Amino acid sequence: MLFLLFVYGLVVSPVAYPNADSLSSVTLQQALIGDAAQSCVSLPTLRSTSLQTALIQLYQNNDYKTLWEGAQQRAALKTELEQLVDDGLSPEDYGFALQARPPVKQCDELRISSQYLLALEHLSRGRLAQADHEPYWQANALPPPSAPLLSELALTGLRKGIAASFEQARPALPQYRALRAAYAAMDRQPASRAPLPPGPVLRPGMSDERIEQLAAQLQQDGFLLESPAAYVSVSNYNGALVEAVRLYQAQHGLQVDGIIGPLTLTALNISPAQRVQQVRINLERLRWVNAQRSDYLLLINVASARLQLMRGNDTLWRARAQVGRSSRPTPLLVSYINRITLNPGWTVPPTILREDILPKIRRNPDYLGVHNLRTLDTQGKPLDPRHIDWNNPRGIILRQPPGPTNPLGEIVFRLPNPFSIYLHDTPSKHLFQQTNRSVSSGCVRVENANELAAQLFAGLSFLEHERIAQQRASKQTHEIALTNGPRVILAYWTAFANSEGQLAFVADSYGLDQALVSAMAIMPAAKPAAKAPIAVPAEAGCAVYDRAPS
Repeated sequence: MLFLLFVYGLVVSPVAYPNADSLSSVTLQQALIGDAAQSCVSLPTLRSTSLQTALIQLYQNNDYKTLWEGAQQRAALKTELEQLVDDGLSPEDYGFALQARPPVKQCDELRISSQYLLALEHLSRGRLAQADHEPYWQANALPPPSAPLLSELALTGLRKGIAASFEQARPALPQYRALRAAYAAMDRQPASRAPLPPGPVLRPGMSDERIEQLAAQLQQDGFLLESPAAYVSVSNYNGALVEAVRLYQAQHGLQVDGIIGPLTLTALNISPAQRVQQVRINLERLRWVNAQRSDYLLLINVASARLQLMRGNDTLWRARAQVGRSSRPTPLLVSYINRITLNPGWTVPPTILREDILPKIRRNPDYLGVHNLRTLDTQGKPLDPRHIDWNNPRGIILRQPPGPTNPLGEIVFRLPNPFSIYLHDTPSKHLFQQTNRSVSSGCVRVENANELAAQLFAGLSFLEHERIAQQRASKQTHEIALTNGPRVILAYWTAFANSEGQLAFVADSYGLDQALVSAMAIMPAAKPAAKAPIAVPAEAGCAVYDRAPS
């Protein structure tokens, strides 16, 4: 049957509705309460609600009158479905509704409505179920996200027109809108090209037979204004070509040095077609983020190591971060800040003790003293480090008191989670200048952490501010409960649009992109087994002490 053409790999299940010829309000109402024996088959399954419940709510609010007999209404739906290509979605997923033909039977009417609901769900919450691909761990007792319910989106179409329902469903998150605009401007069917061949690291002033091909590629991608013909007889890598490479590096999350080493060569050899898919999957990730957001939000992109505090769609504050390296990744999660620690001490977590600190102590017996680390037993009583077998230590804890060299800096932002991770200040401020800031053991180090604290304390009274100032000056550890702290989303996206609307990329440091590209290419016919969250040992803790190697 023709209506099966719209099922583009969707998980489907029959829903009981009569297949009568009549489109009257009475028979539609009977269909929706499931009184008749016949069924409309191959209707899609919604993730966020029951399809039957959503349809009943939709038609109840329309007095059980048909929605799609009018040509204008069908044309409006077709227009909105066609525009989903700019969101990285496939209009073919809603093929029956896209045909925009007048419904003949009740099942025709309900198929169009079900695909209308499906498109709104995909646009507002993601085409794929996040829990099956890149799951977020979620804290208990989180208030509901601010994203509207699917029924609210669908009813907007009744009250204000189909275009209004799609506009409300489309994420208002500024990152999403900017990336969507950049994606719409991309050549989404770029010509293929040969990759740059491997070779020695190319530094300014060097000669290389790849110069002409490099110039042609950079000119094609808009980074070089000069014609590639100018480099046909030139074998030196210098001048405008070096500047073009530096510009390319800046927009692709690479060290901006003009040197074409392994990382820059790998990025240059990501084809335009692959970049199109990279942007597409990151639109999907931002739909997931938008579905989880609240009005007051601290949003952290682990891939780019950046964070921003938002109220609605306005950014109150933003900064760079340092996040977990690939061997100790920062987990993706949704939680909230509920405590702030002033002048924190640091207890070395077991993993860091075992893998980082003990090898340094064995090489340098003075390591503990140099780094002001105190040795305690499990009851917190001091131990003499000279009497400990550091090749096989047992029942010990290393702790560093508050102070300027403490790896947690002056302040810690606590959030409920099972990974022993948090946000914190750091004495390693020079690392914020690096392009690659995946350097921690899982926690998020915050640039200008005192500014974030000031934002979170902004609503406190004068007396509370005075008390906090005194506690900070005491140099002793104090805990401050934070009521109504922001929701925290630790998310991951590797493509975005910069302030000029230009596409920018960062390295896929956790290696998550390709699996999502594959998942977006073909919708699975059956629900896949849920993936585990990014593995972070529960005792991993944070804040490797990253002074100069000893």
